[in-house]
Amino acid sequence: MRWPRQVASAAALATVVAGPPVVLARTVGWPLPTRPTQEQLHQWISDPLTEETLIAGLVLLAWTLWALLASIALRATAARVVKTVRRLRRVPLPTPMQATATGMAGAAALWTPATTSTATIDAPTPTPTATDHQPSTNAQRTAAPGVDIPGGWLPADTAHQIAAASALVWLRRRRAYQPQPPGHPRDDSDLTALPPTVTAVQAATPPATRPTPAPTLALATGGIGLTGPGAADAARGVLLTTLLQTLRPTGHPTTAVVTTRADLHRLLGAHTPALQHLPGLTVTDTVDDAITTLTQTNNPSATSPTLLTHIPTDPTTGARLAIALTHTVGVLVGTWTHGATWHIEADGHTQPDISSDRTRLCVLTDTAARDLLTVLALTPATPPATAVPRQRPPTPTPPPASSPPKPLTLHVLGNPTLRADGTPVPIRRSAALQILVALAAHPDGRTTRELATTIWPGLAPHTVTRRLYTTLSDLRKDITTTGLPNPIEHTNDRYHLNQQHIDVDLWQLNAAIDHAATALTNHTHAYQTIIDHYTGDIAAHHTWPWLDPIREKTRRHVIDAHTALADHTPDLTTRLHQLQGALRVDPFNEHLHRQAADTLTALGKPQDAEALLARYHQRLAQVAPEESLPTRSQFGNAAPSLRAGGGSQHRLPPGTG
Repeated sequence: MRWPRQVASAAALATVVAGPPVVLARTVGWPLPTRPTQEQLHQWISDPLTEETLIAGLVLLAWTLWALLASIALRATAARVVKTVRRLRRVPLPTPMQATATGMAGAAALWTPATTSTATIDAPTPTPTATDHQPSTNAQRTAAPGVDIPGGWLPADTAHQIAAASALVWLRRRRAYQPQPPGHPRDDSDLTALPPTVTAVQAATPPATRPTPAPTLALATGGIGLTGPGAADAARGVLLTTLLQTLRPTGHPTTAVVTTRADLHRLLGAHTPALQHLPGLTVTDTVDDAITTLTQTNNPSATSPTLLTHIPTDPTTGARLAIALTHTVGVLVGTWTHGATWHIEADGHTQPDISSDRTRLCVLTDTAARDLLTVLALTPATPPATAVPRQRPPTPTPPPASSPPKPLTLHVLGNPTLRADGTPVPIRRSAALQILVALAAHPDGRTTRELATTIWPGLAPHTVTRRLYTTLSDLRKDITTTGLPNPIEHTNDRYHLNQQHIDVDLWQLNAAIDHAATALTNHTHAYQTIIDHYTGDIAAHHTWPWLDPIREKTRRHVIDAHTALADHTPDLTTRLHQLQGALRVDPFNEHLHRQAADTLTALGKPQDAEALLARYHQRLAQVAPEESLPTRSQFGNAAPSLRAGGGSQHRLPPGTG
């Protein structure tokens, strides 16, 4: 209820306005006489600093301050009253038709029996007026499902497709990895994390098990002009949503978007040379070349490509463009005199000139568009700066067996669990569990900003700092209420796990990996130690985007240990056993399947080899229909080279990243 607050405000205002004069009048009164005589004036001029004049000056100052305060309060009150009166004047009254329709609907609802509540009565739709158009617009805005990201807005279907494409990037990286012996130089530059905008989309929309293709953007043929503050952002959104259609397994290359190099640079910036090779994107030198390409690729039996360009300044080119867009979709930034023009607001809402219906388009800044388009490229948009550093505790050697047990044990391999003397410690917040895993994966610690960006990607760190502090406080309570020490320390603005209070299985695995890389003798035991310490993926069944590079890095070390043992054994059965162990670690790696198939062939089991590759092909088709795998007959028999420690020279097209 608002009336108690209003009464309190009125009482405070009355106290401020009437209180000080009452107090001054009763205590000191008015210090000067009503009509000072000439003698009093001469006396004040000759001796102004008397006790009476000083008191009178202080009282005058008090009255002046009260008058100033009262004028401010009265002015604010008057402004509020005027605003209320103006708002009441703007309240729309129902038209006669609306009043009649409302009365009929109310009467029908009143006289309808309760047993017929499932029936519906179609009331007449009120005629849109200037007063009721804005509320309907707000309703349409709230009904549009989508995801807000730094630098734009994505429809829900587009966001799910981006999340699925991001998962496909890591699937292709896993599939294309070539195992190397532990300790040998290895190029892990493809493990660079995806751009921040992609990470934000992943966190907001986890990929579905079987993503459905994004619907085709419904735009009319003949060309549509885009104007307004969001015109360029909407053009980038059209580019992204249209190119997403190329992820569908069509069996042949298709052209989805035709644009010019100048248009691409105006929309995405000058540093976009690699994006010109995006699947489905055709880039020409001039608008005339784009029109020629558009007419040559226009196939009535297939989906025609979309032309994306700015309005040409040459009237002749504009007329030729209008003819070319007769049966083709065209999105042109600027006012299109040969067709419809939409006004795009900064948030993506559109207002076509020919209709009052409002929709919302995907809008992206140039940075956000470049980030999202990288997941569609067959090669990295920019070469990675550095490889992901190996995450390990400060002490690389395994701890001695006689070390005293620590009060807390954190298992992050497999299902992440915190235990105290073998008993699980309940963690109430999912973000708290994610913080524990993040600190375990970064033994050197994380700053406040790094933790906030890791746990809540896409949000400004300063907006989630309080949430981070609250999560850390609840985590400390979850642990210390059982009498255990707090394992998280804060030193020099870095949060890290205290190795005196907690033991982490990932640290032991990384110590074994470092030991195997530097071991001079007994390599077999060192490799087997890596395999024994690996009990599953880091935080299995959790789709935290920041984990992908670290998880894949660890997985590769274990695969290398398995393949190293397989290469060092002359027994084909033992070799097959090690390769099967590597396939359990990563069932999507192509090289491991080729080695296992060749080993089965060498053992005299070609049918099993064919079945192994068939299952692999089926597994890829279930997870990502876009991926294809040759059959066993296409692989050929590479068993001799594999037995010699080499590999088949057959290579599929490289995956994304």
